[in-house]
Amino acid sequence: MCRRTLTRWLLAAWLACPAGPVLAAPPGTTQVPAVIDALRTRFGVTEPATPAGSVADVTGLVALQRSLSPGAVLTGGFYDWRTVSRYRSQPGLHLGFDIAMPAGSPVRAGWPGTVVSVAPWAEGEWGLTVRSASGTEVTYGHIRPGLSVGDPVQVGTVVGSVSIDHVDVKMRDPAGNYVDFGGQAPGSPSAAAFASYAADSREARMVTWLVARNTLETAQGELEGRRREQASASLERRRLESRLAELQEAVPLMERYVEEGLVARAEVEKTRSDLAGTRQELARLKQRQKEAPGRIAELEAQVRSARSRLASVERRSREGGITWKEVTGFVNGVVARDADLRDQVLDFKRSNQQTRTRRAADLRQQVLQGRQGLEELEALYEMGGLPRREIEAARERQQILEAELKALGG
Repeated sequence: MCRRTLTRWLLAAWLACPAGPVLAAPPGTTQVPAVIDALRTRFGVTEPATPAGSVADVTGLVALQRSLSPGAVLTGGFYDWRTVSRYRSQPGLHLGFDIAMPAGSPVRAGWPGTVVSVAPWAEGEWGLTVRSASGTEVTYGHIRPGLSVGDPVQVGTVVGSVSIDHVDVKMRDPAGNYVDFGGQAPGSPSAAAFASYAADSREARMVTWLVARNTLETAQGELEGRRREQASASLERRRLESRLAELQEAVPLMERYVEEGLVARAEVEKTRSDLAGTRQELARLKQRQKEAPGRIAELEAQVRSARSRLASVERRSREGGITWKEVTGFVNGVVARDADLRDQVLDFKRSNQQTRTRRAADLRQQVLQGRQGLEELEALYEMGGLPRREIEAARERQQILEAELKALGG
């Protein structure tokens, strides 16, 4: 094998190693999704009131919809975790409320303002955004719009009709941060669970702090993972671009070799096929990279919103004499008294630890192989057999792997 071929083979194998997500420190009980969901259901969360001249919260919004669609019911809450679907290409937090209504049901606005956007979401579904005088924006999604940009909106104005089976309502403040307009609608799955608790009970305030803190941690983790994906995609793009240049150079040379009888025609066709495949793969990667900045910007906005909310919740909690130590004690106490919840916590932590252990072992092997491969590449670089951009890509890749292994404590 010639030195140039060996160089290309080493670099391709090295850059092809997958970069998995960073796994944070082992979760505590306060970070287990089943615990958070159970506490929200049992004790509720406290929410600041919305400005006058609009519905008070999601309870009022659902009641408003019921004036024209009696079967309206809240089916999706703020901060719910959503998996990939026809509406979402990546899993993540749902920063709004879903209100189920039959297709064709009129959707009424809960806040006054002016229509500033009517944008397609999916086939036959749009999102209509209303901006208030204060700058707050509310988007009604999965609807067929009945208004146009510039139209005035009052509380109760019909903005459109349900496209399939629900309307998604999201609110942002003037800074672009998502707002949880809170409350529990009558008939929602968890409404009955709040009957025995005051709207602003001490338990609810502790759960509110727990949820706010967990939401920020989740949003930060998703943002970090997406940034790592972007870094890995940049390295993969460099590899593909290098491979593309090599194949484009090889095709005419091999054509000449065929005429001279040095290689078979089948080898030329295989190289052409590799060239076409590399072009397609590079095009797909470029498209993903084109979409990535928008998604990262959205995640950054979610992190800012979650951080702002946590600061507000924490301030109110401390003013009420609540400490984080009390919150963790409260959570541990609830879990200790609930055998089913305790089992879910143990299963979650066990699964998390197994995942961490497997990932750490895989990373240690990749880091070791990477160091050995990088030594060979460094030697080739020193001899002038490797371009500077390629050795830099290899070094960057090694840094990413070692940083992830360090984060895992390995």
